[in-house]
Amino acid sequence: MAIDVRSTSLTVLATAAAVGLLWWAQAVFVPVLLSILISYALEPFVVFLERCRIPRMLGVFVVLISVVAGVGYGMYALGVPAATFLDQMPGQAQKLRLELEKRTGEGSSAIDRVQQAASELERVAGAAAKPAPTPAGVQRVRIEEPPFRLGDLAWRGSRGLVEFLAEIAVVFFLTSYLMLAGDFFRRKFVGMAGPSLSRRRLIVRILNDVNIQIRRFLYARALISVIVAVATWAVLASLGMNQSVMWGVIAGVLNIIPYVGPLAAIAGITIAGFAQFGTLAQTGLVCGASSAVAFLEGNVITPKLTGRAGSMNAAAIFTSILFWGWLWGVWGMLLAVPVMTALKAACGRVEELRPLAALLSE
Repeated sequence: MAIDVRSTSLTVLATAAAVGLLWWAQAVFVPVLLSILISYALEPFVVFLERCRIPRMLGVFVVLISVVAGVGYGMYALGVPAATFLDQMPGQAQKLRLELEKRTGEGSSAIDRVQQAASELERVAGAAAKPAPTPAGVQRVRIEEPPFRLGDLAWRGSRGLVEFLAEIAVVFFLTSYLMLAGDFFRRKFVGMAGPSLSRRRLIVRILNDVNIQIRRFLYARALISVIVAVATWAVLASLGMNQSVMWGVIAGVLNIIPYVGPLAAIAGITIAGFAQFGTLAQTGLVCGASSAVAFLEGNVITPKLTGRAGSMNAAAIFTSILFWGWLWGVWGMLLAVPVMTALKAACGRVEELRPLAALLSE
């Protein structure tokens, strides 16, 4: 009994230490995992070029440059509708303000009464917090808050942009290194298993399962994002929504993040629809249409397309998103499902860890 308690305590301590290490070194783990996922997704294209007798180094260069060019062109193409939307924002905001003023009236709405009560409470709190009289011979000191400086805000924004671009550069070069290595690290892992033939076979099977599961998951998610983007664009265009192409692309990109991404897309589309149309009826149609696309994606399209990708149950997916999102933020939510998919595939090959794989499976 004492041995079991000691073993459990050591397991808990080791798990806590691992979680602390993942949080402390997220600047290293996040780019590495992103690079691994991207290399998994692009590897078939490099293999195809190799079969066409193109050297691997040249094939990796062609694939990466093609991806960068495609992303750059997409951002350039979306620049026009995005700029149009930003130009229309002041007029739409004024229209929204007038609509709200018309609906709330002057001084008779519940919002006005709440604001009046808040003002009274603020005056009462100010009177209660009135400082005591200063004793004789004591000089009162007042601390002046530093004024707001636009330059400080610009500096913080530019620093964040530089850090983001640096992370993108790290991911790009690390992805190119992994793709150039080919099966080098695969052979290293097999060699680390030792001389036992059974252990080598087990490592090979685990690597094959992880490879297949992650690749299928990535392709399924890419196809689902394309379907969501096209469907969102179609329904918004039919409702007369401005910049429907832009919102379709945004919905497709955000759909990569389970649960949170579709909700963020629906919220953005609803706000833009209300700012454009200014009526609750038309805004409800826009919100309902985008919500219907998200509902069909989550309950019909995703289960069918990810059925062969070793899908996990909904509770496991939601819990993993909460955990990795708490650990690494937005990047954690993006990496949660691929990481857990790889973990489930690996656990399915180890006898002692198969209960964990069964717990994660549907």
